[in-house]
Amino acid sequence: MDVCLKLETQAKDGKLEIYTSTVTFTECVWIKGNPNKLSRQHEAVLQKYFMHKYLKIVICDRQIAEAARLLIWDYPSLRPKDAIHVASAMAQQIEEFHSYDSDHIKLDGKLGTSPLKICNPQVIPPAPSSQGNLILPN
Repeated sequence: MDVCLKLETQAKDGKLEIYTSTVTFTECVWIKGNPNKLSRQHEAVLQKYFMHKYLKIVICDRQIAEAARLLIWDYPSLRPKDAIHVASAMAQQIEEFHSYDSDHIKLDGKLGTSPLKICNPQVIPPAPSSQGNLILPN
């Protein structure tokens, strides 16, 4: 988690951008590995967090949803919400897709015309490119 906080700091400093799908707005209620979900009392905090300018929100439109469906057929281990995250990253031509999910890591370099790098979150030296990372909430 420390790496994620460092990435968020880099994003706040304008050194990178964090892309995430609108799916994150709902799935963040569930904490991976914890049987309890966030309560409604967290709603104001979540709304405020997703308003940060360093977060680039990718809307799951028809094009992304159809691309996600194709990914599910090609890679059966991808769950629907995860396929939407990957399709969102590919639609934005993201350089790196960060995830702690081993099913995602297995797809490193296999997706997209410029193969999408999929790896565990890692602090990235600032790049001259304006593109950044898509970080999953789990």
